[in-house]
Amino acid sequence: MIRYDTPKFKVEVKDGKLFGQEKKFEPLKEDKEVLIQQIDKKNIKNSVSAAFNKIGAQEIIQGGDIVAIKVNLGGGIDHVPTTYSDPQICESIINKVRKLGGKPFVCEANMRARIINEKLLKIRGYWKMLEKNHCKFVNLSEQSSVMMKCLNLDIPLKLPEILLKPDVKIISFAPPKHHWECGITCNQKNMYGAISEFKKSIYHRKYSRIDNAVAAAARMMSPDINILAAFDLGTGVGPHFIYPVKNFNRILISKDMIRGDKVASEILGYPFKKVKYAMINTNNKDIKYKLHPDSSWPDDIIIKRIQHYAFDRGGVNFWKPTLYFQYFLPHYFQIWFFPKIEFFFTWINREFYEYA
Repeated sequence: MIRYDTPKFKVEVKDGKLFGQEKKFEPLKEDKEVLIQQIDKKNIKNSVSAAFNKIGAQEIIQGGDIVAIKVNLGGGIDHVPTTYSDPQICESIINKVRKLGGKPFVCEANMRARIINEKLLKIRGYWKMLEKNHCKFVNLSEQSSVMMKCLNLDIPLKLPEILLKPDVKIISFAPPKHHWECGITCNQKNMYGAISEFKKSIYHRKYSRIDNAVAAAARMMSPDINILAAFDLGTGVGPHFIYPVKNFNRILISKDMIRGDKVASEILGYPFKKVKYAMINTNNKDIKYKLHPDSSWPDDIIIKRIQHYAFDRGGVNFWKPTLYFQYFLPHYFQIWFFPKIEFFFTWINREFYEYA
């Protein structure tokens, strides 16, 4: 029996389980506009609301719409705010979605080394914020899932059904930062974190598989609104060792995830053509974007600070093979061991990675 049949995929029920097949389609949207909105820290709510209004969010989110806000929590380091989605900005996104008539929930999936539970939500500053705003948190690893066969990927992706439902709108909200294995982690990489499977090491155990997995996850769960936002921006060997750049105070918002990533790559000083998952989704084409006329590009001093510690392809080529072995550790050892040494990464960041 067919459960969903969309331009992107078909999902069928077989023996009580859900299986999907990706269709060939163009993931790049026609809307080329990207807005860089400055955040007024004294009025975050107004800054977020203005950003939504300027990109025409009211055309996307309407009365009664269910809206999933996919945050980046599992990929961060405890007490290093530049490595995960900021709860204050998330709160303003929740409020704006409700003003547009939407019904928001915040979501994230378990990582290979982190379970997204009450303890982690409290460490990230989300537990009380969600309670105060009466907003539900959904662990995507605990929901009904679809085994999706994707183009150019040799194993299926285990995806949360809730983000594949045609009537659910998706907002991706992540902090832009460098990534030791993929170069940058922005809109598309954030949707890799929505994969239901917590044993995510399987997507790393072939050298090129990770980029195909990121690209496919982003295509299948393509966000309707893409937000990259931070007060201080993380640069360096992300997401584990981050130099915070003070007073970035920007929201990059777009309807198209790929064009938003291109703008972020220019700010981060990482060549977009070297972002392999992005090149998969653009078919190696050079893409164009259009900055919204109200955009506030970071000033030269901030850009220089970011790019002074910018990660490059040489760094990826060093760190990826160096840390490759960790993905072959038993899954349950990873989920037991890595949280126990999280304090060590927190200490290193505080002691040796001062503000850039």
